[in-house]
Amino acid sequence: MKFKNVLLALLLIAFIILPGSLISDEGMWLLDGINKLPLSEMKKNGLELTPEQIYNSDGQSIKDAIVLLGGGTASFVSASGLILTNHHVAYGAIVSVSSVMEDRLKHGFLAQNYEEELPIENMTAQVLVSMKEITSEVLAAVNPDKIGVNDSMTSQDRQKTINAKLREIEKREKGDTEYECRATDVFNGVKYYVFTFEIMKDVRLVYAPPNSIGNYGGEIDNWMWPRHTGDFSFMRTYVSPEGKSVKFAKENVPYKPKHFLPISTKGFEEGSYMMIMGFPGRTFRYRTSYDIDIAYNEALPMTIDLFKTRIDIIQNLTKNERAKELKYANRLRGIENSYKNSLGVVEGMRKINLLQKKRSEEEEFLMYVNSKPDLQIKYGTVLLEMKRLIDELSAYNKKRIVLSNIQSSCDMLRLAQRFMTYAKNPPKDSTGKPIERTEADYSAVKPLITSAFKNVDLAIDKELLTAMLIKAANLPANQQIEAVVKIVGNKTGEKRDKAIRCFVDDLYSDSDLLSQEKAEKFLTKSDKKILDDEFVEFATALDKDDAVVKEKYARYEAEMALMRTQLMEAWIAWKGESLYPDANRTIRFTYGTVKPFKPRDAVYYDYVTTLGGVVEKETGADPFEVPVKLKELWEKKDFSIYADKRLGDIPVAFLANLDITGGNSGSPVINGRGELAGCAFDGNWESVVGDYYFQEPLNRTISVDSRYILFILDKYSDSQNILYEMVIR
Repeated sequence: MKFKNVLLALLLIAFIILPGSLISDEGMWLLDGINKLPLSEMKKNGLELTPEQIYNSDGQSIKDAIVLLGGGTASFVSASGLILTNHHVAYGAIVSVSSVMEDRLKHGFLAQNYEEELPIENMTAQVLVSMKEITSEVLAAVNPDKIGVNDSMTSQDRQKTINAKLREIEKREKGDTEYECRATDVFNGVKYYVFTFEIMKDVRLVYAPPNSIGNYGGEIDNWMWPRHTGDFSFMRTYVSPEGKSVKFAKENVPYKPKHFLPISTKGFEEGSYMMIMGFPGRTFRYRTSYDIDIAYNEALPMTIDLFKTRIDIIQNLTKNERAKELKYANRLRGIENSYKNSLGVVEGMRKINLLQKKRSEEEEFLMYVNSKPDLQIKYGTVLLEMKRLIDELSAYNKKRIVLSNIQSSCDMLRLAQRFMTYAKNPPKDSTGKPIERTEADYSAVKPLITSAFKNVDLAIDKELLTAMLIKAANLPANQQIEAVVKIVGNKTGEKRDKAIRCFVDDLYSDSDLLSQEKAEKFLTKSDKKILDDEFVEFATALDKDDAVVKEKYARYEAEMALMRTQLMEAWIAWKGESLYPDANRTIRFTYGTVKPFKPRDAVYYDYVTTLGGVVEKETGADPFEVPVKLKELWEKKDFSIYADKRLGDIPVAFLANLDITGGNSGSPVINGRGELAGCAFDGNWESVVGDYYFQEPLNRTISVDSRYILFILDKYSDSQNILYEMVIR
């Protein structure tokens, strides 16, 4: 019996720490760690490539086909700079070139040649050139004698020193190149890397399916399986004839990538190997029980309530008015996505009792640390220190969340804040004496004015600000915002809400910032005149509250960053080196297999959906309106070479146990031969809590099948010009 217990313990340890363990599909891995993964197991599942073909720091590899695009990821799929991404990643770009008269969001878009491709303002495509570890150099700046903590520094001073060193390294690595360098931490500050990118500033829309395909199912199906969304679009990157990174110009030519992905039509089956390379946003898997507690009981519920308020206002005031719908389409979709994600995280935390899981894990961690005298001295109090910081955050966290939502919801307030900064910081000569502004000074602000009025409706903006101020008035007495208290005084209930509405009415009737023409003229007024404007005065009053909160939060973040570094060091000492870091928008690799799942008792989900399922869901109304031509193709079974033989139908979406998060949207799903088999666009509802806790039986990535992409291009959209430039296998 004793022997069996020892053997069981050894097996459990191996399960926890070995990279070739049963949980090996979990993880968003740094590219320089691919060789540490269980390659033999990956090959058994279908990987035919060498690690160097996936990532080669000195030569061509799949890495060169991966593109950081806006808030998501994309991949090169032709030798002429054609990139594939999600429809929802390109959504803002599609909206920006849409109008009531040319509604490309609703009807879709196809450029038949280069000349017809539409330039997208303020969008860049970025390709990783290199990555390099710089840990020793960074940490030497805060402790020249050893890598660790310099006790003579405050946490804020330490963080400022590290940040300064990171900026110094970025400048050095960039040199006189056109590249952009970003230095950042991984493993919560245990390690540091610098990433160098080639930037393409000329990005153009090539193809977008109609919204009834690209966003089929809408918010109802968002984060849900089974899914039937053709969530894909194509764009193209351009450079100057000399190969330089420049903004849009007619003479620019398509960019020639070092590597692009061929497209697979061969399909796959359950258990087939798949991998993703992309730019995941943020995960929080090494956060403590104290972090989970404040997120679950305070931050997430507040965020859900504030987002729902904003969604209801925008939906109600844009309904049946297409011009207004287009103005708010992109931001509404973003808010709705975040809202539903937050709901899913809360539900997931509750279902798996994440708070208790974290507490139990921390008990085991402390037992290990306390069993090692050297670790106990260095890390024995780190969790208590983190609890102290979270307790301090709780004293102003609700106020911080509401202030953030006030500012992010109201375009006119953001414009007023810019005017406040402009007026408070006049240009000065070499002696520090204020001098008269020039046209260049005005030109620095004018683009913001243009942007503010491009996608704003003042009635909606006004209602959003009113709602957020009413939410602010409901804050606890010890977290009240002084600027709001000044508006409502001692009033309560309906009288308080009426006072806020009257105040906002005055802002939107008396300010000189309420049209583009008036705002541009107002730039030339005196600083005193600008600061006396009603909206600017209110922005200034809010800023006083916000500045105090930001100062406290900056101190909290600096102290917590140091604690998280120490906790991560201790965690590595406990678990071993075979850990992956949390995602932080740096390029990552994840792998797994095509796999179904069982979400709950007596329910089983297959790993693939079909065009027949699209038709089956049809209601005739948005978001389940099937285009007539698409339905006819299915009824006639006009599938060409794109049907799956096993299914006898066009595959639409599929599941794999790939570990991704926000930012991975648009990432190529690549088979074992290095071919694009799909385009990742979502996770299932049960995986939403995966940002905090990965569960292999439930975490799945939802991807649009490459065969559905090709079918829509070929049979539905007659986009042969796009098909001809891709390599299709």
